[in-house]
Amino acid sequence: MAGALLYAPLAAAGAQVVPPPASEVPIPPKPKTDSGPDTARVKPDTIKAPIGRFADPALYEIGPQYEWNRSQLFATGALTVVDLLDRIPGVTTFRSGWLATPQTATYGGDFRRVRVFYDGIEIDNLDGRTGGVLDLSSVQLWTLEHLSIERTGSELRIYMRSWRVENTDPYTRADVATGNEDTNLYRGFYGKRLDNGGVLQFAGQQYGVTSPRFAGSGDALSLLGRLGVAKKGWSIDGFVVRHHPTREIERAIAVEGRPPVLGLDATYTDAYLRAAVGGVSSGPWAQVTVASLGFKGTTQPDRAVGAGTFADTLERRAFETQYNISGGFTIGALRLEAGDRLRALNGVTYNGASARADLVSPIGTVSGFVEHDGFRKTTNADAGIRAQPLPFFAISGSVSQSVPSNSGGSSLPSLTSMRGEAAIKLFRPWLSAGIISTDNTTGLAPLAYDTLLLPTPPGRVSARTAAIRGPVLAGFGVDAWVAQWNNSWPYLPKYESRSEINYANNFAKRFPRGDFEVRAAGVFEYRSHTQFPSSAGAIETGVTKTLSGILEIRILRAVLSYQQRNILGYLYEVVPGFEMPRVLATYGVRWDFWN
Repeated sequence: MAGALLYAPLAAAGAQVVPPPASEVPIPPKPKTDSGPDTARVKPDTIKAPIGRFADPALYEIGPQYEWNRSQLFATGALTVVDLLDRIPGVTTFRSGWLATPQTATYGGDFRRVRVFYDGIEIDNLDGRTGGVLDLSSVQLWTLEHLSIERTGSELRIYMRSWRVENTDPYTRADVATGNEDTNLYRGFYGKRLDNGGVLQFAGQQYGVTSPRFAGSGDALSLLGRLGVAKKGWSIDGFVVRHHPTREIERAIAVEGRPPVLGLDATYTDAYLRAAVGGVSSGPWAQVTVASLGFKGTTQPDRAVGAGTFADTLERRAFETQYNISGGFTIGALRLEAGDRLRALNGVTYNGASARADLVSPIGTVSGFVEHDGFRKTTNADAGIRAQPLPFFAISGSVSQSVPSNSGGSSLPSLTSMRGEAAIKLFRPWLSAGIISTDNTTGLAPLAYDTLLLPTPPGRVSARTAAIRGPVLAGFGVDAWVAQWNNSWPYLPKYESRSEINYANNFAKRFPRGDFEVRAAGVFEYRSHTQFPSSAGAIETGVTKTLSGILEIRILRAVLSYQQRNILGYLYEVVPGFEMPRVLATYGVRWDFWN
């Protein structure tokens, strides 16, 4: 009975206990997992300060400028520098076949007027067997992150910036392509920025071409590497690109009796050490670069019956050292730059100094450039302008003057060159008409194709040009030009044109995250007869007419690419005697990874 009485109040007390609110109930600890320690977390990606300092020149074309970033360069379908130069009015390109053959270009009918600057280093020809003409196939387009082309009255300057990384997340990319003529191409990229600002990059490209009948057979292995460190106000880096091409002898089949393009086993090694300080996009900056350019090559002899012997089949070596100092100041629309370049080549030093001023505004661009070139023994000056006083009207042009450095005791004349355009806007694209006029002295001959070829002669050449460029409607665009040269000039066709209709769409409404994109283009190129003067008698090429196309589809970070050159299988030659490939199709994939 007592126990019962005792239990009753205890039970009642227990029944009166009110549970705490849910917000006060402690959350049980999360059980540990076996995936890693308690402190494991994903390190966020960060962007570090860029390597090097650049002041790309202000361009003054009407309509879209001739410049491309990394993704745009690959989207053009260009595999070589010459592929890209085919788009530029006033430029005439030459090649004796497909990828493994020599590739050259003239501007205004002169091989000397095409200049290449790679990270501020001027790329000079070091192979003595090419007659002083730079083989543009030795300049590696795939290594670039940006390319811009300045078309002055007298020169075509190509400014290149090598590929750089800024993210701490590792970047990896793989490219694979294959096609006709047993073409196989592979690329790989890796780049990473460290937390302390360090940079690690390396990349490579390998291609091979086997053409049993024409187009030239050969292969090439190219490697790239960069080590350095960059902070907010300064950077130091070392860079090297090494290119080892080999090509087999290429025999002329279109014209009987033409000598072959001899085989080559060569190695190009370009390297530099660079230190930079100052602002990236504004304020003062300065940069010092010490570069080494090297060439080593052996020409393979022609072993055909009755072929002559060549005394230069022994290994050739050439080395050049460049010391470049540059600095500038950017404030608002005004950009100033000055530089000094010291070359050491074959035991001789050449000094050159240059200065540039660019003013960019919403209604136009004004650019001025002056250079004392000790290597070419000239003093050059040019001024360029693009003005758009009305929304539907624009003008563009450049005037250049070149004076021999020793003009007091030299018979070489001063040279004046110019180009000019006027354009009206037809809704969205620009329709323009213009002229090109340039003075030439005795120039160079492209001896890589034939040692009997003669150099370009002195005199004035001029042309009339017309173009329509820009977006049209609903993702479609046009980029077309035609040039008619008034003179019958060596290495210069009287008529030359390129017409491209392109399309680009990322279907933003259907894919708001930007995971899908389509790009396509159709290109028609025309070139009339081109004369090649030779000590054995002049010879002409036939008329060139080619239709080409490219289609690229991007899904997330993978780009599927397919292109066909010379779709109609037209029989043609760019260098006399050497047939170009008929239908040439290449296809592959480019795939980016952020690890």
